[in-house]
Amino acid sequence: MSVKDKVVTWWIQNVILPKREIIDRPGFVVTTFTEKKFKTYLRDFFLPEKLLEIIENRIVQYYGNQGRQALYSAGKKFGYSYCSMSNFPNITNSSQKELLEFAYLFVRYCEGTYAQSAEHNINLDDKVITFIFDNYIICRHNGLGYIMTDGGSAGIWAFVMQDKTLESVQLECQGRNNQKCLVLCASIEKILEKTKTYFCEKDLLDLKVDNTYRTLNQIRKATYTKNSLKDLLNAGFIDFKKGILSYKNNRLFHCDVHLLYLLEKEVLKLQNGDKVLFDACVEYGKLLRETYGKTNYEKFIPDFFSALGFGDILVLEADKLSISSKYYPWTVFSKETKYTVFRGIMSGIVSSSLGKNIEFTNYSVMVGEYLTLSIST
Repeated sequence: MSVKDKVVTWWIQNVILPKREIIDRPGFVVTTFTEKKFKTYLRDFFLPEKLLEIIENRIVQYYGNQGRQALYSAGKKFGYSYCSMSNFPNITNSSQKELLEFAYLFVRYCEGTYAQSAEHNINLDDKVITFIFDNYIICRHNGLGYIMTDGGSAGIWAFVMQDKTLESVQLECQGRNNQKCLVLCASIEKILEKTKTYFCEKDLLDLKVDNTYRTLNQIRKATYTKNSLKDLLNAGFIDFKKGILSYKNNRLFHCDVHLLYLLEKEVLKLQNGDKVLFDACVEYGKLLRETYGKTNYEKFIPDFFSALGFGDILVLEADKLSISSKYYPWTVFSKETKYTVFRGIMSGIVSSSLGKNIEFTNYSVMVGEYLTLSIST
């Protein structure tokens, strides 16, 4: 693992070495740290950037502004809940000095995780922050970025300022042929000074890590898979350099598991949203299989997706094809989702491997000491 550039060095010293990011347990990626009196424990995914690109493209293509709103809402809800569960400092419990220090460290984290470089300008009195990103995930390719760029930024800033009316808009974007991505997070009044095009979302939840969350997401010994993310990094199967994690030059990014749950929740509100989302994920699954280049999906799926934090995965080929994930990440939304993203990706991988249409249309969820997700054709 290269430590030549300062971003990678900072990431290793401040995230990996203090065990803030646990990546050496098969089936799990976990953020854990203690600051002040709070102890944070979060289940995470590493998600393929291309997956979110395709989802955004398809949702906007089918639904226009209604789709943009759904993506933005999912992103803002994700950003807000992520901050809440992480016990990030906010204006009601922290001094201005603490908030400024937090903003600096958070942007450094973004620089080591989501972008090649990141800068920010902040005005706490006016509740305004701007971000300037270079090579930021997703929007750099599709010029959209409603989930992670616009929505995610809005949710984070709304939490820090404890003001759910604050929104975000991307004024410039490399995916729209600008030099950098320029993101403004502010009140509607401030945003209107720059643009008349923006989205709003005020239905935001303060989620916390409670005993149920800890128990159901507790790190446990994997039965079916042997490879952790650290193992795949050490083997060179997944690459990490200049702050970017990638698989065969396809970028992966780190995020809290609530993202997929909230994305499905919002998209499924759209007419036929479940099918559009499923088909987009099938498209990505086929592309991933082509990138992998082999057809032994029964090995690739557990190796790859277990390492990315999707639980302890087993592929079964009996009377009907099924995939089981023991220790699949649990959230308060687990009962409400159809696991459309996971089912779609798996359908695409297997279809491409076998050269025929395979759809995982069925799913079942068992919740005891942990969540087990099973999908079948």
